[in-house]
Amino acid sequence: MELMIRALLPDAPGSLARLAGALGEAGADIQAVEVIEVIDGRALDDLVVAVGGAEHARRVLAALADLPDVEVVRSGPSRGDPADAITRVAVGLEALLTGSSAAEDGIATLVGGILRADRAEIVDDPPRERAHRLVLPCPEGWLVLQRDHDFTDTERQRALALTRTASWAAVAADPSLAGAAPERRLPDAQPGSCG
Repeated sequence: MELMIRALLPDAPGSLARLAGALGEAGADIQAVEVIEVIDGRALDDLVVAVGGAEHARRVLAALADLPDVEVVRSGPSRGDPADAITRVAVGLEALLTGSSAAEDGIATLVGGILRADRAEIVDDPPRERAHRLVLPCPEGWLVLQRDHDFTDTERQRALALTRTASWAAVAADPSLAGAAPERRLPDAQPGSCG
């Protein structure tokens, strides 16, 4: 079983090594590490580790709880290896450019998958309630991503850039979508306006 762990730790030499050592001592096999963002001297990292089941996962998390200066922000089943992001982007953009994926399906799947969203859908009107949601403009309406923890500012910026790129690919494949291109729907998008 693969376990995704989002951890907050000091952004200092040796911090990630101590975390990796604790995972190894607990018998977890690290599959991937992604630095999500660094703020005020703390790194927010996503790790995907292989464990031998639910009981083993509990032991791994208990070992991390004993580490000073490390906070497990979230843990749960992995939704894919962060290292696969480049492949997902390439395959997703190709599907949009060739028209083998409908714009709404391709954009939602591509951006939702990269950000490990529990749910991704295109809606006509953006939702008012935004807890644990990221709302982005796209040619078909508004892309709403949802998961059980907040999106970081860095993830918002990445999602906005990726949604724009995916939207341009969809417009290139289907020029009739050009009238609702994201830059026309929200020309002055700022981090706070994304959700």
